[in-house]
Amino acid sequence: MSLRLPAVLRPVVRLVSGEAERLGASAWAVGGCVRDWRLGRPTKDLDVVLETDPEPLARACAGRLGATVEAFDRFGTIRVLGKGGLRLDFARARAETYAAPAALPEVRPATLREELVRRDFSVNAMAAPLAGDGLGDILDPIGGLADLDRGVLRVLHAASFRDDPTRLFRAARFSARFGFTLEPETEALRRAAAELPSLLSRERLRGELWRFLEEAKPAAALAKARAWGLDAWWHPRFKWPESVDRAKDPLERLALIALEMGPKSGGELLRSLHLERAQTQLIQTVLDVSSRKASPRAALAGPALAALARHLGRKPAAFKPLLGSGEDLRTRGAAPGPKFSELLDRAARAQWAGKFSTRAAALRWLRAELA
Repeated sequence: MSLRLPAVLRPVVRLVSGEAERLGASAWAVGGCVRDWRLGRPTKDLDVVLETDPEPLARACAGRLGATVEAFDRFGTIRVLGKGGLRLDFARARAETYAAPAALPEVRPATLREELVRRDFSVNAMAAPLAGDGLGDILDPIGGLADLDRGVLRVLHAASFRDDPTRLFRAARFSARFGFTLEPETEALRRAAAELPSLLSRERLRGELWRFLEEAKPAAALAKARAWGLDAWWHPRFKWPESVDRAKDPLERLALIALEMGPKSGGELLRSLHLERAQTQLIQTVLDVSSRKASPRAALAGPALAALARHLGRKPAAFKPLLGSGEDLRTRGAAPGPKFSELLDRAARAQWAGKFSTRAAALRWLRAELA
């Protein structure tokens, strides 16, 4: 069965294949990249699985590519990041067991077949050997090719959603991205698993939301999450604006969602996600500026500025740092105090309202207020 390997990945596949042969290792492309190649979708990602330690191959390929080795996760995956957005993940084949519903799995080294049958959906349970100048015949023990051709998502066993409720969110994303439907038994299992996301930590729920916001068109995926009742696990009043698809990156998209939800609900969502401190501060500033309807005292980071402009449809001058300053007031004889701060606040609201948009105009406004 043929695969349409993207041109950008052909030399990379040859390199990985050659290095694997040199090291005496067998390597397979697995999962999502095989699925996407079969669909003819562009991708710069390559997921490589070995039945032996993947580190020698990963480091050899990183050296040849002039790439960086970024991360080792708890499951032993080694990520190699190259130029132009190239990403290679190297991992050892593993089997998984779950001690309890939604628990992180306990893993052990396994065969390639065991690696494939532990996966989420049949369309992600395919592998192609890296051999010679390209790829060998697809290994498809679960019938993923047939499901791919039919456009259906099928879990591999009845406990799939119970073991890992994040698969519910993944199913929504894949369904929206590819236009797939759930096969009848999988659909029944999805409905039966409706309450299982309650077992997920906020960090894992945040990770799923972030993956939605990384989609090329997140609105369709979010709509699927809404139809399945998944969005309420992020927040009971979760909603998003139509403009979310036009935003440039996940952080701007999250800021737009917080703005659409409003300062109270948006702030609740923000605090519950336990983001990195800088990300939390950026979105909180967006909410504060929008709520106060006053230009900020300091420059806003790019995603914050973009989100405000997109949400409110205002000219960028409204979101620039206040064009007048306390020093301007002092040089004009104003003494620091309550009225001093009040005047700066009024100036910020005036700038927001469009009463001035240049520093010269701001200084004229201040002079008139001080007169």
